Amino acid sequence: MSFLLLAVISTLAAGRGWLQNRRGIILWSLVAFLSLAKFTYFGDKYLVYIDTLQAIQEAIAQIQTQASVYTTAQICPHLSNRKLITYTNADSPPGDLNVFNYVLLNVRHPGWSSSQEFAASLVDQLKNNQKFQLKYQRGDVYLFVKVA
Repeated sequence: MSFLLLAVISTLAAGRGWLQNRRGIILWSLVAFLSLAKFTYFGDKYLVYIDTLQAIQEAIAQIQTQASVYTTAQICPHLSNRKLITYTNADSPPGDLNVFNYVLLNVRHPGWSSSQEFAASLVDQLKNNQKFQLKYQRGDVYLFVKVA
């Protein structure tokens, strides 16, 4: 299907083909998008996190650009310009949290390869850790910063 899409784009760019009017091009593009896109992901996988979206954005705004971060798999792409960023994994917990400057957790939606129990245990561990201080909390979103 993707090769067919490229062929149509090529013929449209060359000014040939049976789709010459604007309405036909828009209709064909819409049909191609619906046949190739995983539009069911939008409601099923992405809208689940909307209840904590604002809290996550506020927490991310408080993280310094070059700082190392330990966070969930869903938040990692939003912080990907760091030298060190690791996502939570219940099967492989971090050996030493002290290598990170920030720990950002979403307990309600812990993400891929994690669980609410694992995220809650990390929050408890960080609250009892003298080297970390709770900088931000809203709902089930927690941001801890390492004390200098």
